[in-house]
Amino acid sequence: MAIFSKLFSGFLSFIMMILNIFGIGAEKTPEFVLGENVNSNVAQVLEIYNNAVIETDKDAPAVTTTLSVEELFLSGAASGTSIMIKPALNDMLAEESYKESNIPGEGKLAENDVVSAKSSSENGKTTVIIEVKDQTNDAYGNSKDGESVSNAIGTLGDVATYIEEAGILTGVENMEIIYTDCTIACIIDESTGEIIRGEWYYNLTLDMDGVFIAIGESPIEMSGASVTIGFKSEL
Repeated sequence: MAIFSKLFSGFLSFIMMILNIFGIGAEKTPEFVLGENVNSNVAQVLEIYNNAVIETDKDAPAVTTTLSVEELFLSGAASGTSIMIKPALNDMLAEESYKESNIPGEGKLAENDVVSAKSSSENGKTTVIIEVKDQTNDAYGNSKDGESVSNAIGTLGDVATYIEEAGILTGVENMEIIYTDCTIACIIDESTGEIIRGEWYYNLTLDMDGVFIAIGESPIEMSGASVTIGFKSEL
């Protein structure tokens, strides 16, 4: 039971550390509806969206970011504790909403960053929905397959250096950070070119296979362990 208690505490502290440092988040994917005349020309839609990101007053919007644990997998002796840990994490995350003035991204999305990009115009408003390609980073923030999510919303960057300095985990060089289900949905005021409503979403999975929790003289291997966190920023 002592080992279990230390494992639970160490893992919980590690996850909360990540969330508190990089506190942006999500609860669900965006729900926006396109009109009848849908434009599926990716280049045109991205030009509309990128221009809107640049034009939107960075000091005006009040962007709220929230987060939730979507999936949690532990391994070995701790494999049966996921059901108990997940509600505990979500209870704490309920109080971790975060407000800022800047909308995500810098208006640099390119055609090779996205799966699809669609828009429709009605009553002086343009609705845009963009599905972004997945991205995998190492723990030091280096992308293994392009900068799609980095360009769309932004990623955690260098997680490993902080973790190594904190002394919580070893083998951090084996960790992968996988960004999936990244979606952008927004409404643009055609008279100003600014985004007046938007949601930016992705799932982030920390794959901790080959990582150890540093507990005393017997580190516990996190083989097969992972946590998926849903991130959403909402304007």
